[in-house]
Amino acid sequence: MASTLQFTAISGAHGEDAVCYLLEIDEAKILLDCGSFADYAGDGLARLQRIARQVDAVLLSHPDMAHMGAYPLAHSAYGLTCPAYATLATHMMGGLCLHDTVKTLAAREEFSLFGAKDVDAAFENVVPLQYSQPKALPGRHAHITITAHAAGHTIGGTIWTIENGAETVLYALDYNHTKEEHLRRCSLMDGSEGMLNRRLIKPTLLITDALNASLTLPTRKKRLDCFLDSIGAVVKRGGNVLIPVDSAARVLEIAYVLNEWWPRERSRRDTHALCLLGTSARKLRNFAQSLVGWMAASVEGQMSDRDTRPFDLRHVAIVQSLDELDRKMRGDTRSRGRPRRAVVLAPLDSMDMGFSQELFLRWVSDKKNAIILPQRGPPGSLARSLYSRWRDRTQQGLAPGAPMKLDRPVRLSRARVAVTIKRRVPLAGAELDAWVAEERRRKEQEAARDALLKRKRDMLDDDDLGSASESEDEAPDHRIGDAAAAAFSEIDLETERLLSGQTFDLHVRGRDPVRGLVLTSAGFCMFPFQEKNRRIDDYGEIYDLDEYAIKVENDDAGMMLDIDAPEESEDEAPEHPTKPVVEERQVSVNCQLAYIDIEGRVSGNSLRNILVNLIPKRLVIVHGSSASTKALADYCRDPSIQVTKDIYTPSVGEILNVSSGINAYQVQVSDALFKQVKMASMLGSSVGFVCGRVCYPQDAQVPTLDVDSASLSNAWHPPVTVGDPRLSALRSALEKHGIVTRFATDAGNTDSAATLICNNAVMVKRATSRRTGTDCIRILGNPTPDLYRIRALVNQYLIAL
Repeated sequence: MASTLQFTAISGAHGEDAVCYLLEIDEAKILLDCGSFADYAGDGLARLQRIARQVDAVLLSHPDMAHMGAYPLAHSAYGLTCPAYATLATHMMGGLCLHDTVKTLAAREEFSLFGAKDVDAAFENVVPLQYSQPKALPGRHAHITITAHAAGHTIGGTIWTIENGAETVLYALDYNHTKEEHLRRCSLMDGSEGMLNRRLIKPTLLITDALNASLTLPTRKKRLDCFLDSIGAVVKRGGNVLIPVDSAARVLEIAYVLNEWWPRERSRRDTHALCLLGTSARKLRNFAQSLVGWMAASVEGQMSDRDTRPFDLRHVAIVQSLDELDRKMRGDTRSRGRPRRAVVLAPLDSMDMGFSQELFLRWVSDKKNAIILPQRGPPGSLARSLYSRWRDRTQQGLAPGAPMKLDRPVRLSRARVAVTIKRRVPLAGAELDAWVAEERRRKEQEAARDALLKRKRDMLDDDDLGSASESEDEAPDHRIGDAAAAAFSEIDLETERLLSGQTFDLHVRGRDPVRGLVLTSAGFCMFPFQEKNRRIDDYGEIYDLDEYAIKVENDDAGMMLDIDAPEESEDEAPEHPTKPVVEERQVSVNCQLAYIDIEGRVSGNSLRNILVNLIPKRLVIVHGSSASTKALADYCRDPSIQVTKDIYTPSVGEILNVSSGINAYQVQVSDALFKQVKMASMLGSSVGFVCGRVCYPQDAQVPTLDVDSASLSNAWHPPVTVGDPRLSALRSALEKHGIVTRFATDAGNTDSAATLICNNAVMVKRATSRRTGTDCIRILGNPTPDLYRIRALVNQYLIAL
């Protein structure tokens, strides 16, 4: 029977919040993305927590916070332990993005939702996939198959197809139909100009976004030229340039573009430094170099060049702290010791935290500096506030549907923005003294607790040795073990009194003897000491090798070092006592500001054309403002637009029933019936028409379709056309084989359909059969070679069974 499809928007509907959706196919529950921005606020997390334990699989589309920001939190705290699926590139870059976010949050506030270990544990649960690799869900949902396809926009970005029998769900959010410098275009395009991939058209359900539905963009070349010219103008007048970027997604495209453009002029290399700033910037470059196979052919082709290394970013300086950036700007041999300016790619793109906010506060007051936004930033962020002010200043009087104006950075007159600054400051005075005393007391308690726990473990080991030596002569008495457990549980209750210094004895109660102790019902106090028996094996006494570790003396440091001790990680910094503080500040924006779209998403016009050519049976529109969502839905509902009218625009929390209502059954064709089927070849597949009687054998779980003797007496049936009967599709197929075609209409007959004129000699008409009442294709013309060739091509594209 037909599958039951239900769709629920957890977050990311009628707004630009992070995306998270629940798709239910019969009893299987699939979570489509698990996003949250770095503030981890909103009602979406509460809705995610309610359904997390019921989810059977998670599909992650892009390595950014909007698509996977909440995944470590849901895995560690909400019970989202089911398998997750992502491409290998998304798996690697997504983990890097979340590690960078955790470091940024921990450096500014008391962030305790999850940590770096939780990120590692969550991404160990992710199953990495390759593009076009079908993967069946595990367990009882093995009949559902998922496949990842290239989405563009980010490295490893994914368009998902979810197949269950005759049902196909296409989940396509944040894709790019154009090729970029380091990324291929999405798999929706099959390589031909304006043609879509045949494997992805006609989905049962299409889930897509309306983020750019109302936005018309200039060509990518014009936007890139404006972006580079704007940076060059600021560099020539001696200013700094801040470019807020994300941690591991779109930053690669911008860094690659700037790396190719930077060496074209020697003057800017002497006066400015091009820097990629981030706590994980070096890892980002190393990961990108290992993922060249996921990039565009131009980058992949550099592997054959011995002089260059793919994605080496040789002209981009990698810096991981502001101190390192300051040293870079103080001057070097290239600038002959003179101070230098900088063009800096700094995370995060929201500018609410991280290096981008700190550099914004440093450079915003200088008129020579500029802030160039390649992305709009999350809703409610500082970057979105700056974008709104720039749009109000530069896009006034823009006609509906007109492309966005491109201009050099502008200065906002008398503009002031509110900035919330969260940071950690070192403790001083009484607060520092209190922290030192508390830390000393904590370490003393931990040392005393460790010593007591070690002593109790030794007592248990000795009791096990004694029981093992006596087991040869008599059976073990389980009551002794129970008594020991009860005794040690009472020891645990007295531990706090012992560690607090209230007493130096352990008060023990009991009736059964424990090795070395005689417990009575009255109870008594004893000093916590237990003589340890020596443990031996067949070769003698067992020694603790840690007590005999070889240590060398470091004269320079004046301390003992263990040669086996692991080296400290570069990312680990010494712990200093700090406290979080919050400051609200009004900042005057004196620097120049510009927004140039390099988000790598499909524009509004292209989005509408793709929707029409995908021919979905049902359409769900999410992730966009209410105005954009309504505009795209109204366009699809236009009677003149040939696209499905079964359109849904769900609100957050709304449950939609998007089942097709088509009855699809699984049967097994008998050998006798299969021999009578006339098969025809079409586009690499074999199709045929069958007519029989359904039987239910007792020993089979699947019904059988067998020969029906009654149907043999009347074997004729109305012809069934297989293929796309649209004349526009036929025209594209014929033109691929060199047939010159044009459309014409029969002016003398108003009831006739459109006619396709081929080589000015053959007519291909779509009409209605008088006998069966169904649509048919008629080929009219004189018996010439063109007629037979065109008829053969049409028969390859359309088959009548």
